[in-house]
Amino acid sequence: MKAGKVLLKTLLVFIPVILVWIFIAAFPVYYMDGEYSYFTQVKEYRLGQSKLSPCDILILGDSRAKSALIPDEISDSCISLAEGGSTSVEAYFTLKDYIEHMGAPEKVLLSVSSYHFTSFDGFWTRSVYFDFLSSKQAAEVINTAKGFGEQAALKEAGGDSLLTLFEYKIKSPTKYMSPVINSFGENRKEINEEAYQEMLDSKGFKSFVSWWPTSAEHDMESFEMLKTLDYYYRKIIDLCVENGIELYSLNTPLISTTFEDAKKISDPFSKYFKELKADYPESEYPDVHIDTEFFSYDEQYFDDADHLNPKGAKKYTAWFCDTYLNKGGAS
Repeated sequence: MKAGKVLLKTLLVFIPVILVWIFIAAFPVYYMDGEYSYFTQVKEYRLGQSKLSPCDILILGDSRAKSALIPDEISDSCISLAEGGSTSVEAYFTLKDYIEHMGAPEKVLLSVSSYHFTSFDGFWTRSVYFDFLSSKQAAEVINTAKGFGEQAALKEAGGDSLLTLFEYKIKSPTKYMSPVINSFGENRKEINEEAYQEMLDSKGFKSFVSWWPTSAEHDMESFEMLKTLDYYYRKIIDLCVENGIELYSLNTPLISTTFEDAKKISDPFSKYFKELKADYPESEYPDVHIDTEFFSYDEQYFDDADHLNPKGAKKYTAWFCDTYLNKGGAS
């Protein structure tokens, strides 16, 4: 009898934990922030799980790409699958999955900023956290980074082992209790549903209004590129070549107020693209267009020091269409 009572008390203690665990695993829409829906929309689309039809032109990259290129201004068959905090890692697997489930697009517009070549940034806090990458995909990234000796950079972003990945994949409460607690008093389900619909209506375009007073390039001390991120950027190019996709590697405008200060980053970053262009010369790869130069827009075209506002996006999108789609090639 005593053993039975002890067992019953133990079960009673663990029942709340089990219920919380089930809630975390089964109902993320009720506690995640709005950005969860942005990633979910892209994931479902690239896996062929949404109602949207395949598009001829895909936009891939980070938040600068998401806020700089307006799909409807480019083509009726264009969608942005760019995401905040994304690196070449997320862009590669998004394109790879899209080709597998939706077929190869005609063109890919790819833009990843300098900071996202030097940090794994949103790998743990978005891509793994939101289940944007499968276990196999995330494990490949971890092993690739280890192969290049970049565990420290991976750890700085939030973890460096398959054990950490396992904790996220089993939805361990130790990883997810914070958003659950922070969601109290808010209708996160409604927020997420509205965010998801916003992405459908805008075809992935979004402006980002934040408090950032200076650009990432202004704040960075040097440009120290991670080999893992160069590796996946090149894999995107190779994937496009293999599937007959015309690729445009782009650099969105920097804000004019810190443009000169940012040259300590943009100059070596520009050199990287020149080297990349030399490895993929248009004489041999006529469908690979790599933009190597950087330019700036006045601050009136920016929401913050990193992201273009709708007026700036309209200006840059028009520039892209006139320079590339109408004429071809890259500077």
